[in-house]
Amino acid sequence: MWGSLYTKRLTQDLDQWVAKGWVTSDNANAIRASLDNGHAASRLPTIISILGAILISFAAMAFVAANWQDMSKALRLGLLFAAMGATYGIAIWTLLKKWTGFGETALLIGTGLFGANIMLIGQMYHLPSDFSAGMLAWGLGAAVTAWAVRSRSALIASQLIFLSWFFNDIFSETLQLTYLLPWLATTVLAFRINWAPAKHMTMLGLLAWLLGNVPVLTDMFALGPWEALTTVTFLLTLAWIAAIWGEASGFPFARTAQAYLSISVVVVLWFTQVADELVASHTTLTALALTIPLTLAAATFALRNIPQLKPLDILAFGALPVLPLLAGFTMNEESGPVLWIMAPLILGLSIWLVTLGARQLNRFLVNLGFAAFGAEALFLYFETFGTLLDTAAFFLIGGVFLIAGAFLLQRMRQRTLPPPPASAATEEIAP
Repeated sequence: MWGSLYTKRLTQDLDQWVAKGWVTSDNANAIRASLDNGHAASRLPTIISILGAILISFAAMAFVAANWQDMSKALRLGLLFAAMGATYGIAIWTLLKKWTGFGETALLIGTGLFGANIMLIGQMYHLPSDFSAGMLAWGLGAAVTAWAVRSRSALIASQLIFLSWFFNDIFSETLQLTYLLPWLATTVLAFRINWAPAKHMTMLGLLAWLLGNVPVLTDMFALGPWEALTTVTFLLTLAWIAAIWGEASGFPFARTAQAYLSISVVVVLWFTQVADELVASHTTLTALALTIPLTLAAATFALRNIPQLKPLDILAFGALPVLPLLAGFTMNEESGPVLWIMAPLILGLSIWLVTLGARQLNRFLVNLGFAAFGAEALFLYFETFGTLLDTAAFFLIGGVFLIAGAFLLQRMRQRTLPPPPASAATEEIAP
């Protein structure tokens, strides 16, 4: 589906580019011909084989489950190892034949059988029940397979298994640092084979680890909930600045990392407006005193090394960790955080995201800013539904200021920037 949408969009763009003289007709025809080589159609056998593999796996499990009690231990072990060995043998044979799709399917089945064997053998010999250890062993086996043959299916399976292993221990009272070791191993392989889905899982796994350890960090350092939110916002902001610098330095996947980190910051900051259960929480300036100087230092470093950043960005990045503590200090027992203090700051953050994305030519940040602005406006409407006059006045005044500000910014931009050449290609960024 996505391939057909991409082909349709590219075909339309090619027609426009040929009309504008940016691409010759011969080059456009060559590009269209490359799209018709059957790459999308060649995926159909792979998809069908994966579905067939799933059905065969379920059939095998149903058969074994129905006859499991009637089998001897030797027969059970032989059946388990024979099934797994045959699957990996088929995977090796298909990979040697350059049938990559079928090989990946067989490796995925083999990975699943490896996990099932761990659990069934443990049940057969009445080994001590340790679900976490079983998940870890399963994930390590999948990771070894992924590294051995550079398998994408085994890699994504190992990432999901390790993430499940982490979530199984998420409620323990210790910091889950051990998760970072398999996470690092799978991350290195994801970038080595340069596969986007595995890179996305890398970011999701890191964010899950960071957010999942917040309660433990809160207890370890005796932080209140608001200080914990400030610390999380600080770490996400620091990583966001590093991703911006990484993109400017040419590091792969840095822009996608910005997307994950920026949306995480927006979600955490929006959460501060509805955290009524934290109303009685203790709030101090300790986290603020530690995070603000470090954030400003990182933003200043980025400003000196990234031409797209402006002094306003330093102030914005430095202000991000302040917002959770500000919400905590303005909290009252009746209505939670003071809405008329937090709402303008959230709206201002949304506008800044749009400007930052426009300067970086980052469409995701632009759209995120528009989405955050619209969500905050809708939230304000529902929160102040009983006072429609105040709501109307707020939106009216805010709209007038925004339009006036946009007009002034455009005038200033026209005065400070030279006009673009008539033949230059420009990119329009729209929500």
